[in-house]
Amino acid sequence: MQRSVTGCLILFLVAWLTGCASSEVRTMPILVTPAVPATLTDPLPAPEGRVSQHRNLLGLLADYESLRRRANADRAAVVEILAHDAGDDE
Repeated sequence: MQRSVTGCLILFLVAWLTGCASSEVRTMPILVTPAVPATLTDPLPAPEGRVSQHRNLLGLLADYESLRRRANADRAAVVEILAHDAGDDE
């Protein structure tokens, strides 16, 4: 009696392990979409302020305008990418 129980147990374990060895491991992808705060997508205002000295004023204003345009281009690209990614999911 004990031999038949041991034999059945060994047969069951071998069949069980064989079934586990042949099965594929399946992973489920998790889609994570980060939320972008509005401070990163709103356009930046032009710099304001009064300058008491006129030395290098035009160069300073040109630098500020260049930085503002570059920042707005980056923000517009973020908005475009987020809109493009949202369109792919639908």
